[in-house]
Amino acid sequence: MRITTKMFYDRFLSDMQKNMETIFKASEQISTQKKINRPSDDPTAMSRILGYTTSISAIGEYKRAIDSAKGFLDAADSSFARLNDILTRAKELALSGATGTTDANSRLMIAKEVGVLFESAVGIANTKVGDRYIFSGYKSNIAPIDVNTGEFVADTNIFEVSISQTIEIGLNIPAGELFSFKRINSTDPQNAILPSYNYNFDSTNDPLTGEPETPPDADPISALHIRNGGGVADPTALNSGTTNGGDLTITVGDNDTTPITINIAAGASLNDVRDAINAANAGVKANIINFGTSSSPDYRIVIASNPVGQSDKIKIVVSQTISDGAGAGLNRFSFDPDYQDDPVKSNMRLDADGIANYNYIIDTSNPNYYSFNNNYLNENNVLRVLHFLKVSLEMNDIGRIQKALDYINKVAEKVYQQQAEVGARLNKLDQEFNFQDNRENDLQTYLSNDQDADIPKLTTQLAQSQAALESLRVASSDFLRTSLFDFIK
Repeated sequence: MRITTKMFYDRFLSDMQKNMETIFKASEQISTQKKINRPSDDPTAMSRILGYTTSISAIGEYKRAIDSAKGFLDAADSSFARLNDILTRAKELALSGATGTTDANSRLMIAKEVGVLFESAVGIANTKVGDRYIFSGYKSNIAPIDVNTGEFVADTNIFEVSISQTIEIGLNIPAGELFSFKRINSTDPQNAILPSYNYNFDSTNDPLTGEPETPPDADPISALHIRNGGGVADPTALNSGTTNGGDLTITVGDNDTTPITINIAAGASLNDVRDAINAANAGVKANIINFGTSSSPDYRIVIASNPVGQSDKIKIVVSQTISDGAGAGLNRFSFDPDYQDDPVKSNMRLDADGIANYNYIIDTSNPNYYSFNNNYLNENNVLRVLHFLKVSLEMNDIGRIQKALDYINKVAEKVYQQQAEVGARLNKLDQEFNFQDNRENDLQTYLSNDQDADIPKLTTQLAQSQAALESLRVASSDFLRTSLFDFIK
């Protein structure tokens, strides 16, 4: 093959261009610290880089959402911790107020502290994070509890935020689930949420007994009364239900090894039956309540445990000289908790159809739904139970103060459950944050492998290319100085 000068020239120029390109590319990668600066550098790698970048950006959004969610849930967790402290103190005050050695004036002083606890609970319900109320559902711009009426005025929606592609988590627990509730109708009285004490001491002595008037039993869910028209218009008159007389054997609980038998005389009035039961000290207390109205009275005996809280364990067995048939006569006073629906063994029942003061009402259409003594509301709402305790202390009603202890325990259990829910959400946030953080680190590694320049390697390569270019320049300069005449001579 014939080698010409032009071939030398072209080769020198080509090699010089390649070295210059190498130097330019190395310099660019060193200055940008990226080995791919345009799609044409490596289309496949650029596609991966775009995918990694998009995923890392999404992870950043999820991590910011997790941080925001933790702020709300940490505030809720702290609120529930403070609420537990309030309920613990309320229980201590209730125990103090329920003792027989505490007088009425002392109970008034205790009621004042309970009032302060009530105000603190309202403040907790109206907790804000930034400019948002954490217990208001979607209506996070308004306080969930009306400080004047105690009513829940927000909504019960759960505000959720995405913390991954497939996971959403609630930021809030609406106050209507725990602190208070809404009136059913806007026309309902404003004091329906925190009703007034509804047993009126309207006379010095009980009109039935002539004795000083006392509040009826404070344990409405556990009251027993005669079913199926067992009431009478005059509790002092002869009662056809006791025509033949007989015995009532009363036990309270399976561990009661000393049942008490009470003899009911033939023809005893409802008052006589009540007095005989109360005189026997059988672990129960009998009251006579008018289920009807003043113009159409319907008096019945209501029996509850004494002290309150064990009425579901009462068992009353009837023994009559002459049987009047199933459900008749003295049998109307029989009760067995294992056979509450048996018409023979359980003619008294553990409920209170239509009696204010003896209700566990969940039906909002019932006119007694808002009753001061409605167990359902008292044991499910923090503000309601604190109000119940405060008013019971003010009214010196030991029975209802004792009942408030039961309410506080049940509300406290709800608080613990809600706090556990918040704790579970916080744990989920921590787990998801760690997962997203690890995933982000992995993606950053993959991105670095495809995108980041190897600076030491490029520096070496740049030095080599510069040396080669310089050598090529010197050689080409010396060679290309020769001319045709140099070859002729």
